[in-house]
Amino acid sequence: MGQLHICLFGRVRVSRGKDQPEIKLAPSEQTLLAYLLLQPGRFHPRAVLSDLAWGDRPESQARSCLNTALWRLRRTLETGVEERGAYLVSRPAGEVGFNWESDHWLDVATFEQTANRILALPAGAMKQEHAQQIEHILALYDGELLEGFYDDWALRERDRLRTSYLNCIARLMSFNDGQGDYERALHFGQMLLNHDPLREDIHRQMMRLYVANGQRALAMRQYEICQRVLAEEMGIPPMEETQRLAADIGGREAPPVPVPGGRRESTLLAQALDQLTTAITSFQAAAEQLERATRLVERLTQETARPCQEAHPALRP
Repeated sequence: MGQLHICLFGRVRVSRGKDQPEIKLAPSEQTLLAYLLLQPGRFHPRAVLSDLAWGDRPESQARSCLNTALWRLRRTLETGVEERGAYLVSRPAGEVGFNWESDHWLDVATFEQTANRILALPAGAMKQEHAQQIEHILALYDGELLEGFYDDWALRERDRLRTSYLNCIARLMSFNDGQGDYERALHFGQMLLNHDPLREDIHRQMMRLYVANGQRALAMRQYEICQRVLAEEMGIPPMEETQRLAADIGGREAPPVPVPGGRRESTLLAQALDQLTTAITSFQAAAEQLERATRLVERLTQETARPCQEAHPALRP
């Protein structure tokens, strides 16, 4: 039986080896497996797991759906494996976790182990071998984590790993800049802007790289791209630092940047509305988390009280 090969970047994919046929998992089974894998070393109460995919159903029905999904997932993963619990482990109290001692490979774990180790190095301590290792794990990131999952826990993990991914690209950009490989540095700079075109600091760094590479015209074109993106997306001009850099590169004063509406007040209003939208979104997410936590506490409280009521009839309501 081959090593269990699991990918969570992009859509969930599981196989018995890297180049083997994909094992089909139902959506609920994918959710359970992904949640267990993204909480390394932890065991989870069944009430928590049943709330993942069936939180809108009655408690008894949600628990039944969870038991069925766990049974199917265990049967699928352990087909051909003699030892029960090879991948999914249950504690006597009913808590469930992934067996990290099992023979498996997980793309997220491989990515994080290398990224965390190298990003922890001082920038000056990075060597060519580290750059090659980062480039290798960037290839694992062939899509956002758990594409198609929109639960709060999945979104948090997606944002966390996306930040790590972008930090790896930024480190490669700076490393190649320091090595004098400006073409390579520009390549990684463009990768960053493809993911986040509003990164004005990256636009400036690319302008400097073009100048160092003897391409002043391309440096000014990068400034124009930065100017257009900020105007279209945010309704604001580039920062004074960016405008000064463009003036230095062009050998003249940077032209005034048109702002939609032509007035400073419209820019400030756009910024205020953007901040208000962000605050409302954060508030709504917090409210949803609070509601889920309240339901979970109520469920756990009921489960804790049930054995006491059965042992002491006088305690029953």
